[in-house]
Amino acid sequence: MGLGAISIIRCSGNKIDKIIGAFFKKSLSPNRAHYLNFKKEEKVIDDVIVINYQSPKSYTGEDMLEIMCHGGSVVYQIIIKEILTIEGCRLANPGEFSERAFLNNKMSLLEAESICALINAKTEAAAFAARDALSGKFSKELVEVDNVILKTRVQVEALLDFSEEDIETDGLLEIEKYIEESKGKIIRLIRKLENNRLLFETSKIAVLGMPNAGKSSLINFLTDENVSIVNEQAGTTRDVVSKIFNLDGMPVTVFDTAGIRETGDLIEKEGSKKAIEQAKNVNLIIYMYDLNKGMQTEDLEILKSLEKNNKNILVVANKTDLLEKIDYKHESASFGTKAFISIKKKENLDDLKIKIIDHLKKAISESTPNLYHMEHLKHLKAAFQEMDNIDLNLNELELLAENLKKVQEEISWILDNKDEERVLTGIFSNFCIGK
Repeated sequence: MGLGAISIIRCSGNKIDKIIGAFFKKSLSPNRAHYLNFKKEEKVIDDVIVINYQSPKSYTGEDMLEIMCHGGSVVYQIIIKEILTIEGCRLANPGEFSERAFLNNKMSLLEAESICALINAKTEAAAFAARDALSGKFSKELVEVDNVILKTRVQVEALLDFSEEDIETDGLLEIEKYIEESKGKIIRLIRKLENNRLLFETSKIAVLGMPNAGKSSLINFLTDENVSIVNEQAGTTRDVVSKIFNLDGMPVTVFDTAGIRETGDLIEKEGSKKAIEQAKNVNLIIYMYDLNKGMQTEDLEILKSLEKNNKNILVVANKTDLLEKIDYKHESASFGTKAFISIKKKENLDDLKIKIIDHLKKAISESTPNLYHMEHLKHLKAAFQEMDNIDLNLNELELLAENLKKVQEEISWILDNKDEERVLTGIFSNFCIGK
C-alpha cells in the first residue's frame, strides 16, 4: 500500500460487464480511455479514467477493466470494496493476472518469470537483463540452438537408414559442425544465466580483519560514499555497519565489522563477536591485514576460525604504499593472499573488484537457487553435458541419435515444445527416403 498521484485497479474475468453496468451504467468501447465518474448508485466516489479490454486482446487474455483513480490510501480502497459487492468478484491472488496470461497462452513461462524478475530488479543491469528476456531475446537465442539440433537429428536419423558404405564424409562433417555450433551457443547461454543470477540475488560480503587494517576505507571505496568512520584510532567500528550498493550491476550488501582482537573493552569485545557471527551468513568474507605489519599469528588464528564456517575467503593485503619491496611469494604462502592493494594510493583496486566478482560467482553457483530461470540453467547444463558426451562414430549413430534426443528434450523443457513429430517431419521434408 503506497501513496501516489494515481492508483490503478485492475479487474479480469467474466464479470467485467457487470462491473461496468453497476458503476458506469453505459457500454464502453474497447481499448479506448473513457473519462467517467465512478458512482455508487447516484453518489460520485471519484472521477476516473477507465479502459475496457475485450478478450482475447488483453494482458490476461480474458475481458479486463482498468480503473485509474486518484491516489492516496482511501479512494482506491473504497472502489475495490464496491467492486467486491458484485456477485462472483473477489480479490486476486498474488501473481494471478500473470498466471492467467500464461494459462491463456498470452505469455510463456519464460516471459512470466521475466516479468517477476523485472519487478524485483534492484539495479539497472538487472532490469535490462529481465527486459531482454521479456522481449524474447533469450527465447530467440534458444530457438536458434533448438533449430540447429533439430537439423542435426534429422541428418542422423536419415543416415541410420543407409549402410556405412553409402554414407558420405560430407554428411558426417556437417553433423560435427552442427554439434560444435550448438555446444558454443549453449555454453554462452549458460554463462549469461549464471551472470544474471548475480544480478538478481543480493550477494552479501563481510569485511573483517584486525583493527586499523583499512576495512572501513575499503567499504567507502566500494560503495563510493562515506558509509563507515575512518580513523587512525584502533577499534573505531564497534558494531556491524551495512550498506547495499551496486557492484558492476550486481546488488551487494556489504557489512563493515568491528576489528577482531583480544581486548578488555566489553563493547569492542561484543563488536568482535558480532563480526564473527556475521561472517557465517555471507557469500564472501574479505579478510584484510596491514601489509606493513605482515600476517600476524593472530590473523592466522582468526582466518582458521572463519574457515570452519565459510570457505569463501578473499585475503587482501592493504597499505602496499608503505613498503618499498614486497615479497609476494612469502605473503601468499601464509594464507593464500589474493590481492595486494593500497586504498590510500588507489593501487590495484580495479583488480580487487574483479577478484571480488569472481569469488561471488563461485559462492552464488554453490548456493541454493533463488530467483530467475534456475530451472532453465539446470536444463541447459544437462543439455551441454549430453553434447559433451557425444563421440562422433559411424558405428554408434544410434547412440548419437539418442544423445541428441536427450539434448532436445532438455531444451524443450524450457521452450515447452516437446513434439517428436518435428523430427519425422524434418526427415520427410529434407530427404527422399526409399527412393
